[in-house]
Amino acid sequence: MLSAIALMLAAASPTFTTKPCPTAELAKARCGTVTVPEDRAKPNGRQIGLNVIVIPAAKPAPQPQALFDLEGGPGLAVTKNVGFYLTDGAPYAATRDVVLFDQRGTGESNPLDCPEFDEADRALKPMFPDAAVRSCRERLSKVADLTRYTTDDAVADLDAVRTALGYQQVDLSALSYGTTLALRYVAVHGDRVRSAVLLSAVPPSAMPPRHHAEAAQKALDHMIADCRADSACSAAYPNIPSDLSIAVRKLRDGRRVTPAVAMERLRTKLHSPGGARELPSIIHRLALGGTTILVSNNARAGFNYYDGVYLTITCSESLPWFDQQEAMKIGRRTMFGYYRLERQQAACANWPRAHVDKGFFDPIRSSVPVLFLSGGRDPVTPSSWASETAKGFSRSRQIVIPWAGHIVDGLSGFDTCYDPQVLRFLETADPTVVDDRCFADMAPAPFKIEK
Repeated sequence: MLSAIALMLAAASPTFTTKPCPTAELAKARCGTVTVPEDRAKPNGRQIGLNVIVIPAAKPAPQPQALFDLEGGPGLAVTKNVGFYLTDGAPYAATRDVVLFDQRGTGESNPLDCPEFDEADRALKPMFPDAAVRSCRERLSKVADLTRYTTDDAVADLDAVRTALGYQQVDLSALSYGTTLALRYVAVHGDRVRSAVLLSAVPPSAMPPRHHAEAAQKALDHMIADCRADSACSAAYPNIPSDLSIAVRKLRDGRRVTPAVAMERLRTKLHSPGGARELPSIIHRLALGGTTILVSNNARAGFNYYDGVYLTITCSESLPWFDQQEAMKIGRRTMFGYYRLERQQAACANWPRAHVDKGFFDPIRSSVPVLFLSGGRDPVTPSSWASETAKGFSRSRQIVIPWAGHIVDGLSGFDTCYDPQVLRFLETADPTVVDDRCFADMAPAPFKIEK
C-alpha cells in the first residue's frame, strides 16, 4: 500500500512503470503502466493503472518524438491496434515512437465492461435493457466512481502519460470519439501538441447520437444511388427501397426482431465501405424473410466495447445538452427513426451523470497544425462537422475521401495514398504539403452479389 505522500507525489509527477509485454511480437516494445488518481480531487483515493505500450522509433530523432493513437467509441481500447503498427503501420514508427494507452475504463485500464448487454445483442433484442443497465451500474460502482470516466478525465490521463514518458510535444492520430479527446486536449494543452490527424472528426458540440438517424439516412441514400449506378448491383437488386419496405413489414409481422433493431444493425453496416457494399444483399435477404444475417459478429471478431465508458460520456456530455424531442422529430423523418435516442434516454436514466462545464462545448481556436480527413459517405460524423471545426484552426486542412464511410477500412490505396500522405503531414506538420488528388481514387470493393 502506497503512503499518502507517495500517492500525492505520483499524482503530481506521474511515472512509467515497466512490465513484461504480453506477446513475443512485442519484444522490441516497452510495456507498462502510468498510475493516476481516479478522482484528481482525491489524490489519496482509488488509483488507475493506465495500460501503456510504446513502440520505439526505428531510427529515433535527436529530440524524442511520439505519435499518440486515440481510439473511438467512446469505449474502445487502443492497445488492440498494436498489430497494425508492427506490420503495415510500421512506417509510422520510423522516426517517432508510437504510444498506445488504453483510455481509463477500457482495455487493461480498470475496464468498465457490461457483459450484461451481450444476451440482448445476441438475441436481437433492444439495446441497453433496463435491468441490465442497472445491474452493470451496481456492479461497476463497487470498483469505480462512474462519474470520473469523462473526456476531461481522459485528457488529464493523456497528459500524465506524455509527462511520464518524457515527451515535450506529441503528435495525435485520432478516429471518431478519439477526435473529441484530441480536440479537447488541444483546447487545454495546445502548447504540447505538435500536430494532429483527425479522421471522422466529432467536436464536443456534436453530441452523438443526436444526429445518428439523419446522417445514416444520407449514407443509406448514397448506397442506394451507388447500387443503381453499378450494373451488377442494379441487375441483382433493382429496387432496394422496395426490398427495404418489404423487409420492415415482414419484421413487424413476424415479431421476432423489431424493425427498429434491424435498422440499427443496418446503420452500423454503413460505417465501413465494405459493410455498405454488403447492404443490398442483406436487405434483399431480409425481404425474403431471413433474419440471421443481422446477428452481431462482434464477439467472433474479438471486438470488445466497454459500455460503462460509453454510457458515462454520452449520458454526461451528450444527451443532457440537446433538445431530445427535436432530435426525435428529425429521426422520425428517416428510415432509422428515434430508436437509438430512445434507448439511450432509458439507459441514461439508470446511469450516474458526471459534471460537465458548459465551456466544454465552446468552439476551439488554435494554431496547432491539423489534417482533417472525412468520409464522403459517413453515416455518423458528417464532413460538415470537420469543416466547421476547421474554421477555428489557422493551420488546418480538410480532405474528404469520397468513398470512405465512418472508417476507411476496405478502400484501396492505403499503401499508395493514405499512409504516405498522412506520413508526409506528420513529417512536416504542414497540411499544405499533402497531395489530396489520390484520395479520390481510393475505391471500395465490388458490391456483394448473392449467387
